[in-house]
Amino acid sequence: MISLEGFANEADANSLGNTVMSIVRALYEKHQLDLTNLKRILISYDFPNALKRVTEEYNHTSPSSYTNSKQARAIAQLITKGAREEFTLVLGIEFFFEWFNNDGKFELTEDNIHFVLHRINHELIHVHEKNVLNCLDSSLLVDQYDDALLMSATRSWSEYLANLNSAYSAPQETVTLFLEQLDSVIKEVPNEIETLVLQYQCKLIPLDEMYLAVKDRIKLIANSYAYAFGYVDALGIDLNDNFPELSQNLVECKLSDVIHKLVVSFRTLTKLYDEGAIENYGAFDEVVKVIDSMFKCFGLTLERTQDENGTGLYIHVG
Repeated sequence: MISLEGFANEADANSLGNTVMSIVRALYEKHQLDLTNLKRILISYDFPNALKRVTEEYNHTSPSSYTNSKQARAIAQLITKGAREEFTLVLGIEFFFEWFNNDGKFELTEDNIHFVLHRINHELIHVHEKNVLNCLDSSLLVDQYDDALLMSATRSWSEYLANLNSAYSAPQETVTLFLEQLDSVIKEVPNEIETLVLQYQCKLIPLDEMYLAVKDRIKLIANSYAYAFGYVDALGIDLNDNFPELSQNLVECKLSDVIHKLVVSFRTLTKLYDEGAIENYGAFDEVVKVIDSMFKCFGLTLERTQDENGTGLYIHVG
């Protein structure tokens, strides 16, 4: 179940693999997680190439996208084969950085175990959620319109749910890190989007380049908000008292009205999930509308098109 690659030290690889396996078993038993079809956890020193290889093994038509920006960088990704025939959880070595000492050797202590344990807990909740929502077949969502809106909606809510349900295991440092990351994102990323749109309007970059860069940043905003407010809602964090600068920036940022609606839609969807009332992708409609509103805040309107070649995406700018 555990595969490790790129390790120079076999003893470290074995110690890490055995520790991860023990934690997975403990969390599975304690929280009755449904880990059906989780076939492998792949731990690699080369996360991008490991991710690429697994998506190719699973016959994905395009490589799995992951966050890689100055504000955030992905270190974990759950890859699904087909509807949910099997899952592989790909983890970069950075996922475990607290477990390695200054000499680069594996060293597990009472002080450092909780950081990685929480991350593992978060990822296993993703597996559990996918098994619970077995009525949803993500392999059917293939066009560009769904990728921009519906898939962004499902993935951001999934991050909200995973942090909401794993917050009890999160060290305070981790919670603070994600809230500070959200602060950076809402201060910096909207300006980046406005610059990209302006560059396109001034014919400095082509439409496709602008759109793909904006889409990635919209996803970053939605995911960062989801991560942070999963903790906020689970732990009852008062942002005014504990993170006053973030609280103020959320009110003043360009997307303030939209992102408030985002957390409301996450909460509504989570209630449906807890009640077992999600039957199809229609349950995500309100989250989709919010994601769509984010694009419109920057003058972009997305339209699904249909012709003899199938569905496409038209981007209105202005």
